[in-house]
Amino acid sequence: MIDVYHEDPVLQAFMLFIQTARQVAKYCDSRFFQASHLSTVKYIALKALVINGGTLTHSDLAVWTDTERHNITTLVGRMKTEGLVTTERNEDDKRFSKIRLTDKGRDLFLQANPVALGLINDVMSGIGKREAAQLERLLSVLKENTKRASEKEQSKPSPPSE
Repeated sequence: MIDVYHEDPVLQAFMLFIQTARQVAKYCDSRFFQASHLSTVKYIALKALVINGGTLTHSDLAVWTDTERHNITTLVGRMKTEGLVTTERNEDDKRFSKIRLTDKGRDLFLQANPVALGLINDVMSGIGKREAAQLERLLSVLKENTKRASEKEQSKPSPPSE
């Protein structure tokens, strides 16, 4: 990470946030892959399935992983190929399918979970409960601001093509 000083503290904090987010993401992906050949998003998907009794809809998994709904299909497809999940049509509404955790997926989650706890300890070391609560509040503001700005950007009309 390159330390760059900016006179504007808001710009300084933003640059540090971007650098930190990228570094944390790379570190997490590297540790998960070394330990269990998982990506961070696959670990989160497995955790979501475990917490929810082994079954989720595509929409619910999209919320858990903060992934666009259409990208969930690709993620679930890769996880199916790896034998981590199966899918089945919802009997109540055939338009939807349920994602089910397999024994292999549960075992891989249990193998990766200590890695996740280690990552949390590594990254959050020196941050107490009070600071963690403040950080969570500030990150929630950043996430909501980004979501709102993104939605505003997406609602702009496209320029006419020539």
